[in-house]
Amino acid sequence: MNEFSCRLRHLWASALLLAWAGGAAADLAVGSVAMYSDGRVEKLLSHENGQLLWEDDRKRRFLRSEIPVVPVLERREFLSGRGYTQAIQKGDPESIRARPIGERVEFTMNRIRHTGENSSRIWECVYHGEIRKKVLGVVRVLDSYTCERFIYHRKTWQRMFRESRKFLYSRELGVVVDLKRKTRKKQRSRKLVAIIPPEKAGYKQLSRKVRKLRARK
Repeated sequence: MNEFSCRLRHLWASALLLAWAGGAAADLAVGSVAMYSDGRVEKLLSHENGQLLWEDDRKRRFLRSEIPVVPVLERREFLSGRGYTQAIQKGDPESIRARPIGERVEFTMNRIRHTGENSSRIWECVYHGEIRKKVLGVVRVLDSYTCERFIYHRKTWQRMFRESRKFLYSRELGVVVDLKRKTRKKQRSRKLVAIIPPEKAGYKQLSRKVRKLRARK
């Protein structure tokens, strides 16, 4: 690839990422509450510098990137202090939207637990393109992704499966609206079923909605 092509690809990637970041969480105000089909409930505490801080009803906090393929950057239990932080160690997950649809992007996250334990986690993600689907009563443009976490066998260097995530992401809302997660032992799924704006997220109103949601599980 010549120098001009490299510069052109860099400019194209930058434009895509700016459009991506500019659209993230556009309709989601701080204080909004997201409710999911599995009974999960999270409140948006802040949205700064391309990162969104959420807190669930068990006082667990999750710091997430606007780049949906990047795993949770920090998970912390407010009361016990248990959890972990993660940072990109190798690779460029942000480049996934600048690559051809279907091209795989591999990157490594460094995880540090509250105990000080350090580990690396390898991910490979694919962007499948856009689809249109009704979410919260509105037909929205969604991005489709598949991500897989694996390790390399120390002797054979073969890939060994650890986890996969297939999900649909709304740049308009800035959240994953449909997630299917699989590990070696479990399979789970959830869908976004409601977003409660801050002015309607009072304790009594929210409690009623949460009880109804979990009663349907």
